[in-house]
Amino acid sequence: MMFFSFFQKHGKKLLRYTVFGLAVLLVASIGYSAYQFRQMAKGWYAPLEAKPGVTVERPASAAAPLELLAGTKPLKPFLLLVMGIDSRDGERARSDTMMLAAIHPEKQRVYLLSIPRDSYMELPGKGHDKLNHAMAYGGPKLVVQSLEKFLDVRIDRYVTIDFDGFRKVVDELGGVPIQVKKRMKYTDPSDDTHIDLTPGLQTLNGDQALDYARYRKNDLGKEDSDYERIARQQELVQALAEKGTSAEAFAKAFTLMEILGEHVKTDLTEKEIASLLLSYSDTTPNAIQSDTLTGSDERIWHNGVLGWYHLVPKQERQRAKQAILSELAP
Repeated sequence: MMFFSFFQKHGKKLLRYTVFGLAVLLVASIGYSAYQFRQMAKGWYAPLEAKPGVTVERPASAAAPLELLAGTKPLKPFLLLVMGIDSRDGERARSDTMMLAAIHPEKQRVYLLSIPRDSYMELPGKGHDKLNHAMAYGGPKLVVQSLEKFLDVRIDRYVTIDFDGFRKVVDELGGVPIQVKKRMKYTDPSDDTHIDLTPGLQTLNGDQALDYARYRKNDLGKEDSDYERIARQQELVQALAEKGTSAEAFAKAFTLMEILGEHVKTDLTEKEIASLLLSYSDTTPNAIQSDTLTGSDERIWHNGVLGWYHLVPKQERQRAKQAILSELAP
């Protein structure tokens, strides 16, 4: 009775204070989100034209947190190079996974073309070689130039994530559900590789997910083809895309931003990233179509050595080009 009397007298005031407090927390959260986002973007912004020792002037941030989070109109369709980087102490970075993503933000659609890493092509200024050597020779810029020449397309942006960042993102999201189709076991003490996965539906942690993506050689029998490895990588991208748009990912946004800020490099500006986040966080289901550039593995002489290379015929390159252009059409 005493409580009821107190609430009658002070209830409206308490309600106003509660609503005000929640509003303050919401604004503070938005402000902190914008701060974290800017810190992340500052850490990973790396335009291709940057020269060693030269400070790059970054595009100015939005004037206020709400303006940054509100974003602008959806970006026009563009082509993005996505690379998974194996960067070890004392060694030049190597591109272990390469995909071209034709992104159509307004339609929330992505066409993902996987490029076999042993694809044989001209690396401008370096002669003909495997595509995955381009990263070591000239970084993302040379990879972009090589693929543009090879497929006759314009690549607008690039993004790289290193293996350690991939592991941490998967772990922070609580793992990814994957149907492992067969026993996978491979050990290479020279680079501390110890892959050991059993068949069945399971939630893979960061280390296991990376093993699943990289697995090809086998201690138990026949090696997998690069196409089988690519199919697993595409499967992981799909699983991570679903995890990344979940309520769990939203709740862990601050930590994920910190991880990405440390392990991602890209020439997407923070305004472009904010626009993409808003476009693909809409309730409309995002569509991801996976494809692979195909060819044949052949032994050819290169620099006096007979080695295996992946040869992609002109007809297949033209098919891939048309598929990309079709996806980028308004």
